[in-house]
Amino acid sequence: MDTDGERKSSVQGIKKRWVYNYIIIVSAVLLIVEGAFVILIKNYYYGNITQNLSNTTTTAADFYNRYLSGKQDTLHDIAQQIIQGFSKDYSELQVLDTKGNIIMSSSGFLFKDKVDSQDYIKSLKGQVSTWTGKDKNTKENIMIVSSPIMQEKDKIVGVVRNITSLEEVNKVIRKLFTASFFTILIILLIMLSLSILFSRSIINPLNEINGVAQKMAKGQFSERIEKHYNDEIGELADTLNYMAGEIVNSTRLKNDFISSISHELRTPLTSIKGWSETILTGGLKDKEEAELGLKIIIKETTRLSQMVEELLDFSKIESGRIVLHLEKINVKDDLEDVIHICKLRALKDGVILEYSSEEDIPFIMADKNRLRQVFINIIDNAVKFTDKGKHVFVNIYCDDKNTYIKIKDEGTGISPEDLSQVKEKFFKGTSKKSGSGIGLAVSDEIIKLHNGSLTIDSELGEGTTVLITLPQHSE
Repeated sequence: MDTDGERKSSVQGIKKRWVYNYIIIVSAVLLIVEGAFVILIKNYYYGNITQNLSNTTTTAADFYNRYLSGKQDTLHDIAQQIIQGFSKDYSELQVLDTKGNIIMSSSGFLFKDKVDSQDYIKSLKGQVSTWTGKDKNTKENIMIVSSPIMQEKDKIVGVVRNITSLEEVNKVIRKLFTASFFTILIILLIMLSLSILFSRSIINPLNEINGVAQKMAKGQFSERIEKHYNDEIGELADTLNYMAGEIVNSTRLKNDFISSISHELRTPLTSIKGWSETILTGGLKDKEEAELGLKIIIKETTRLSQMVEELLDFSKIESGRIVLHLEKINVKDDLEDVIHICKLRALKDGVILEYSSEEDIPFIMADKNRLRQVFINIIDNAVKFTDKGKHVFVNIYCDDKNTYIKIKDEGTGISPEDLSQVKEKFFKGTSKKSGSGIGLAVSDEIIKLHNGSLTIDSELGEGTTVLITLPQHSE
């Protein structure tokens, strides 16, 4: 399975999609801007030309209409007077009769074809009209503005047409269009380059992350990802690095746990096997020695059974299969039963176990056996880590909402670096008296399943205080 190939193909696909979509969007925007620019430029030039032609045409027609219309001149005379006052700079002025014939032109050229363009037709109706198109004879682009010649106010006797070529203007527009088009191409190339550079700033870290993730998937959790940017990708790199570190720590703790539990199991098994073989071979001298051997076997068997129960409980908690059998219990009576059991261990170790309680402790809904398991584990740990002649105090009290069980010892205490991890699975600490490393983890999970909390406060050399909080339930 070509994982690296697939990964590179996937990342390249992201890069292509990024650049492709980015260029499409930028190109679309630039083309819209280009189109708007060309339209504005064309409208600007054509508008100026239209305005100039209109001014010239209407001025010529209005001059006659105002000052000469009272005279009974022929259309030829009128045309001659209009043409004489026209400045021949960039356009051609024509005078036409009402039948479409060109009577006179400032260019001196007269065409025999009758004029029937829209501007001429509208002018015969009394309107000033503009037309743009190709000249039939020269085939060049032209613009025409036509205005009627009035005689006796409402009598149209002819039309004045002002014609100019648009070829030079179109050349200017084409030059501007070409210049703007190449400007857009340059902008597009710059944007493409920036897009590629930006995509590389994303793709390269992703390639590195994917490469390290592949190594992590193969178990190389010592690999780390270099953080290039303080962004979402950098956060992803930090998360993967943190995950790898947690996996390394968890693996180390698990290996330590396996090593420790193997040792813990080997010790009682060695005792059981040794005494069993001694009893079986009849190597004991008297009955008292045999009884001692049997007691040791029972003790070590109980110890093994407790370890196995812890492992089973831990397995159930990890898989979510542990089920609480809730019932209304007198938590004070159950705690006192555990105190009586643990006092034997405390007396044997020379530890003074003191118990105190309030008189009225309400019933709670809980799993009786699971809570006893927690109490035994916590109190047994307190006794185990307390030196001879020192005290372990157990107190139960309540308020309106919760019931509290406090176990305080005058033992060795827990170092600050160990305190933050003491409830984690497999954690054993540095003490030689540490057990399997899952007792506190199991106890903490059981209390959480009761919607309570288990907090630990400790100072090295001063002792440890464990506070169990259990919510009360109404009867």
